[in-house]
Amino acid sequence: MARIFTPLTLAVLTEVESRPGISLRELHLKYHPKNPYKELYNTVFRLSELELITKQGGNLDLTDEGRKILHRNLPKRDGVWKLVIFDIPEKQKYVRVVLRAKLRALHFKKWQNSIWVSPYALDSEIEQELKELGKKFFVRLIKTSDINLVDDLENLHKE
Repeated sequence: MARIFTPLTLAVLTEVESRPGISLRELHLKYHPKNPYKELYNTVFRLSELELITKQGGNLDLTDEGRKILHRNLPKRDGVWKLVIFDIPEKQKYVRVVLRAKLRALHFKKWQNSIWVSPYALDSEIEQELKELGKKFFVRLIKTSDINLVDDLENLHKE
């Protein structure tokens, strides 16, 4: 399956690209209090281990591979709203927790408890994975461009 990068990971890559030589402290000041320092540090560490960024003297720079990954994984609107609705029993709570985490990583936002929405294009692999989940649990992917009011949905996805 294609690697899924969290919104924080993409935000860090974007910031490092736009501000070469940025320090971890400067990143933390930008993303605090939304993200704890440890989470940010772990993200930078993983990106460094994957050789997507380099750390030199406390300053961060994007590698060529990091630049490719960033531009491949930035969400792109395609004019179609994706709604994922699900009803996973309490006995399978772990599946529900994992599904929600994956939806967040895919830039979905919670619209209601078990309804998540995104205006961004999905890889066919992700659609196939949701289809497979739908065979075992009540998980449905609905794609539409016809929603009568979208102001609240747009507000969810403001950057």
